[in-house]
Amino acid sequence: MRILLVEDDKTIASGLEYSLRQEGYEPLICHNVELAIKIIKEQLEGIDLCLFDLSLPDGSGYDLCAMIKKLSDKPVIF
Repeated sequence: MRILLVEDDKTIASGLEYSLRQEGYEPLICHNVELAIKIIKEQLEGIDLCLFDLSLPDGSGYDLCAMIKKLSDKPVIF
């Protein structure tokens, strides 16, 4: 299962990435909205779940959620 993880705090992102990999998931890590949008446009079909931080340096998780929901019905967790 591929999980798009968008978290600007690199320590938190690293801990989540480690934990997800230990459980057999394949996280895709983004630290900002700009990169997340690129990944969403290029790889959305292969993503099973989205895990978004609400407050990001160049936008918000809510904005990313709105984009995802316009394109698909993928589950989103904040």
